[in-house]
Amino acid sequence: MVNVTEIRTGIREVLSELAKTREPIVVLQRSRPVAYLVDPETFEKLWHADGRVSLRERRREIYDRVLSLRTKMAGKATRQEDSVLLLRRLREGQGRNE
Repeated sequence: MVNVTEIRTGIREVLSELAKTREPIVVLQRSRPVAYLVDPETFEKLWHADGRVSLRERRREIYDRVLSLRTKMAGKATRQEDSVLLLRRLREGQGRNE
């Protein structure tokens, strides 16, 4: 067990102990557990045991999604300019049904 202050001042030692023992480390804040530090292998096992994809696969999915959104948005540049003009006209009162 380590408290938050020990992590702030000695994260290297905490991580070294984690790598050496491969035992989860409880992080305490005001004497209450707020987090557990686990080694990457244990985390991956827990993640897969829950039926989830690996972190690497998840990162790849997110990266691919961001690329596809960029591609879509690149073709909509003129629409964005049109919407800016429309918003300006609406703000200025043009085109309102008052």
